Amino acid sequence: MDKRAAASVAVRQRIVEAALDELVASPGGPITLRAVAARADLALRTLYNHFPNRDALLTAAFVQHAALSRAAVEALTVPDADPDQQLRHLVGAYYTRYTDMGPRLSALLGLREFPALAEQIRAIRAWRRQVLTDVLHAAHRAGLLATSEPVAVALAFTVTSHAYWQMLTNELDGSDAATVTADALCAAIFHCDGHHPGALDAMAAEPRPRQGC
Repeated sequence: MDKRAAASVAVRQRIVEAALDELVASPGGPITLRAVAARADLALRTLYNHFPNRDALLTAAFVQHAALSRAAVEALTVPDADPDQQLRHLVGAYYTRYTDMGPRLSALLGLREFPALAEQIRAIRAWRRQVLTDVLHAAHRAGLLATSEPVAVALAFTVTSHAYWQMLTNELDGSDAATVTADALCAAIFHCDGHHPGALDAMAAEPRPRQGC
């Protein structure tokens, strides 16, 4: 990337950061591009060179969050690990991302009047559900689930949501929300001995650590 392109990327990022800060500073109220430009210490014309309107700017902010969330999840994914450990990695990745975004993500998700943003939110939620489904389908095939696969997916999807994280962190006093959630989730959906009664275990000849409890 040449210097000019790098400078353009830096300005674009500066605008996105300013937009997120402006959202937090104006809870429930609409933000203006003029206010964002002022917060970014840029001319309004410079902002328009990167984003034609407010919808495009806010959508870009969420797309960036979604991309970073996916990268965080994929960086912690351990394909060969047991489902219990995979779920723990997923909970940790999402909760770390929510913590990093803080009130900025709450402000973004609180927006309701932007169709393009709503579509991006649906897409990242669908991706999260699919990642969890893949892990839990493997657990189901191995006979590790103590409940049905749809119930396990529903529970995992719920507790890895931003809304759940927000409520839990508000209730906990200094406890590690990711650990609390992962422990509770795994205890709820996995058999304590790692085996479904009567299930054919394809890995019976190999030692396997206990699951979930």
